[in-house]
Amino acid sequence: MEILIYLIIPCVGSVFLLGGMFYGAYRMSGDTDMPRRKIGIIAAYILVCIACSSLGNTWVNLLFQLLFPLVAWRVYGTPKIYCLYYLILSVAVWLTDVAAVLTFQILAAEGILYLNTPWLQYILLVAVTRMTEFMVILLVSMAVGHKAGRHITLRQVALSVLLPLYSVFNIYCMLYLIQIFPTKEMLVLLGINLVLLIGLNIYFCVLVDIMSENHRLENERNLYRAQARMQHQYYEQEEEKYEASRKLIHDIRNHIQAMEALYARGTCPEGCQGKGREGVQREVREGARESVQGNVGESARGDIRRAEKYAGDIHRMLNSLQQKYYTSEKLLNIILNDKARTMKRLGVKEDMKVGELSLDFMKETDVTALFANLLDNAVAAAAESRDGYVRLRVNRVRQFLSVTVENSCDMAPVKSGSAFRSHKAGHEGLGLKIIRQTVEQYGGDVQMDWKEGVFTVRVMLAAEGSG
Repeated sequence: MEILIYLIIPCVGSVFLLGGMFYGAYRMSGDTDMPRRKIGIIAAYILVCIACSSLGNTWVNLLFQLLFPLVAWRVYGTPKIYCLYYLILSVAVWLTDVAAVLTFQILAAEGILYLNTPWLQYILLVAVTRMTEFMVILLVSMAVGHKAGRHITLRQVALSVLLPLYSVFNIYCMLYLIQIFPTKEMLVLLGINLVLLIGLNIYFCVLVDIMSENHRLENERNLYRAQARMQHQYYEQEEEKYEASRKLIHDIRNHIQAMEALYARGTCPEGCQGKGREGVQREVREGARESVQGNVGESARGDIRRAEKYAGDIHRMLNSLQQKYYTSEKLLNIILNDKARTMKRLGVKEDMKVGELSLDFMKETDVTALFANLLDNAVAAAAESRDGYVRLRVNRVRQFLSVTVENSCDMAPVKSGSAFRSHKAGHEGLGLKIIRQTVEQYGGDVQMDWKEGVFTVRVMLAAEGSG
């Protein structure tokens, strides 16, 4: 009986507490990957901590509380700022433990929590303390998650508080009834009830996490759709501007040609009219040379040269407004020209080549979402590199569309599981998630890799009917 009360129950309570602390750190980190190596480290730390706590030395227990932030930081591979969050969690648990013990002693001394045997009081103390600490762990992890921009609802907070409080009340009621007719069978039932209460609390925590994750995914999907629509609208506007600029350029060229013809008729020798634009320009130049011995003065010859140069500059300026041809896919060509202008403005070298293909199997919003986000991420990273460059290759490989984007990236990206995260604070890497979602819609695959200062994204899409 004493082994069950003073050894097994405290050990189970310690495992529940330390597991809850690592669970709280897991929620804070936002990590979605939990390999066996991490679980092994957590299990080893818990076993060592319980073994040392059996010595009954308060300072040893406090030391392990202070070591927890470092262990959690190493396990989850989070930024250093999270060490502070884990330390806050550890201190909050320790203060809760002290406060719970003092409160229990005061209530017991006042007769409010009266139990007629010391071992029942001990069981109640352990159960109440651990449940209260677990509630504090949930609240601290929620507070950190809210600070990190995660969605926390009042319902989640209520579940995190009400269930542990109910568990405390349920345990007290059972212990109160056991003291009336204490037997070994009743004690066994109490143990089973404690285990089931722990399982119920864990289940509701997982349920709350699932609710939070579903809400996050719903928000991301809505954000993805909104961003795709905005990007598509932007490139539709670019296409309208491009068509309008083509008409404008055509009109301006006609005006320049008419101006040149009028200018030529006033300066060229007799007979040059009717020879076409090239003939007119040739005669204009000959007339300008002949004017050196003729009646045209030096000032007039200078005006002619300046006029010719000015007309040529205007032609070159209009040529620069034309879009570069990358592909026959109009929308993709507009996207690539837009990103090429951005690269030129940021001083990033551009190398983009597209083979003969068709994107008819993709929605226009998905074409925009995929290529715009691929290039936006690549350009942003390349702009921060010493010799920034972006290389794009798009080709059809049998029944697949192959897209490869390489960009310079001096700093190794932060990897979380199989995905990468942005170095920017508060940046959740939405662009990469949108890329993955778009690729998954077409039964494709995306691979990301960083090696020796080069970040590479490879996308393969099942392009049925393409090309």
